[in-house]
Amino acid sequence: MRYCDECGAEGPSTTIERPKTFTVRGKEIEIQQTIAVCDKGHKVYDEELDNASILLATHKYAEQYGMPAEQIHAVRQQYGIGYRPFAKIIGIGSASLRRHESGELLPSETHLDIYKRLQADPGMIHKYYQRHKGKLSTREQKQAENVLASWQASTSLTIESIQSDEEIIEAIHRPYESTELTGYLSFNLEKFIHMVLFFTRDGVAKTKLMKLLWYADFMKFKRQTVSISGAVYERLPFGPVPKDHEITLAHLQHMNVIRIEETIINDEGWTMMSVKASQQFDPSYFDVHELDILREIEYAFRNYGSRKISDYAHQERAWIETPSEHPIDYKYATDLRELDMM
Repeated sequence: MRYCDECGAEGPSTTIERPKTFTVRGKEIEIQQTIAVCDKGHKVYDEELDNASILLATHKYAEQYGMPAEQIHAVRQQYGIGYRPFAKIIGIGSASLRRHESGELLPSETHLDIYKRLQADPGMIHKYYQRHKGKLSTREQKQAENVLASWQASTSLTIESIQSDEEIIEAIHRPYESTELTGYLSFNLEKFIHMVLFFTRDGVAKTKLMKLLWYADFMKFKRQTVSISGAVYERLPFGPVPKDHEITLAHLQHMNVIRIEETIINDEGWTMMSVKASQQFDPSYFDVHELDILREIEYAFRNYGSRKISDYAHQERAWIETPSEHPIDYKYATDLRELDMM
């Protein structure tokens, strides 16, 4: 049953196919679009079908004018280099690279040119490395040089990625471990992962997820002077978020912990990002007090959307007094408002 605006009523519907032309980056792309129609033949709204049409048009554009996602993935795979170091070498954000490889995002003309150059002439990687190696850590530089030297000597390279997803996430928080910026703990990746899994069991907006994680860690510190996960959070315009959250989410998706879905919500191209768990939440990682806090946070903000929870967080002293893009000191947890459980 679907609601028909033309008929002003809900009723049965069927699906039909029709030709439809989309304009993608100035190019007209024709597809066979599947739509829902009521029993009088009027088109009725179906978000899933509309999203599928947009995705089909995007993929067809990539095939005709760009590079399919699987080919972009193959460009990186030929070197045996992981997401993060490869992105640094070619000068592309690691989150963007992941989305290019998954087909979620079309590469810009600049990024597409890089992929095509490396596809046509794999040896170009050495030029990109020399140009951008200053962005890599000493460890990454050494490993990259070993990988690229091996690749140059053999076209059948089977070397593992320079850094695992787990190592990359842990490295974000390691410089701050056991300080007031981590709640006096070393970062616990498994706890952090299962906090994410707890809040994304039924799917949640990305912006809201960031605030739920922050409130959970800081509320635990307020009550027991230690955080749950040992994660570092920083102040960004839309509120507190885990440090380098885009990188973290990209690698959690690569680990198949979560999946990130992007939905176009209007004709101007505005999108909504949501996060859904891909694995089961395991409560055994937490003690009874930590589980109670996770449940309290989820319940207290159950009716909050991304905008409302961001506005709520903006009233916390932690956000008001921390400079933009700086880590948030857990000392501010003492002033955190207690949860409204009504």
